[in-house]
Amino acid sequence: MKKLNIIAALISSLTALPASAHFIWLEQTDGQTKLYFGEYDSGLREKTGGRLDTIATPEALANLTKLEIQRKENYLLLEEAKHKPVVNQAVIAHELTMKVKDLRKNNIGIVKPMYYARIGDSSQAATLPVGLDIQSIGDHKVRVSLDGKPLPKGKLHIYAPNQWSQELDLNESGEVSFVSPWKGLYVLEVVHVQPTAGSYQGDAYEAIRHVSTLSIVQP
Repeated sequence: MKKLNIIAALISSLTALPASAHFIWLEQTDGQTKLYFGEYDSGLREKTGGRLDTIATPEALANLTKLEIQRKENYLLLEEAKHKPVVNQAVIAHELTMKVKDLRKNNIGIVKPMYYARIGDSSQAATLPVGLDIQSIGDHKVRVSLDGKPLPKGKLHIYAPNQWSQELDLNESGEVSFVSPWKGLYVLEVVHVQPTAGSYQGDAYEAIRHVSTLSIVQP
């Protein structure tokens, strides 16, 4: 009875947050590895011929090997050479070529978007040398880093398979523990706006907006 009460308390602590902004995330289903762009918590998956096309030149790695990418109706299929499926392997992906966006109406400013995604055992995949990264460091515990250094005091969003969401605070070491009460795919997301000005393809920006996800399957 005590264990049931603890689980109930954890579930009740999950808060239905407003719909998330867009991000990329990875799923491994039906013997395939797929990259999606949209909002996992609302079930939105952008399509080819629409906003999925803004993920124009992504790159992905498995075991330090660059993967081939095929564009499908509402996802990007990641495969090894000669169309060999990527099955049960740790994969990292990123899209660094998105154009500068004016997000002043969202009180964010003019930013250069950068997207990152990871799935699988972090110990079996490369660490991102630059950018925002979420890595599993134990049972239900993750560490968030920016350019290889811990990102303290950030926010981790957890999107459960039944559309519940939770927001957690990272500690000084960029770490936090979380719960996953239900079976299925959880997508963990961190957004960090880095106040670094610059220009990309002739367009000036005030900051870099990093968005990173880690996909975890709860058996």
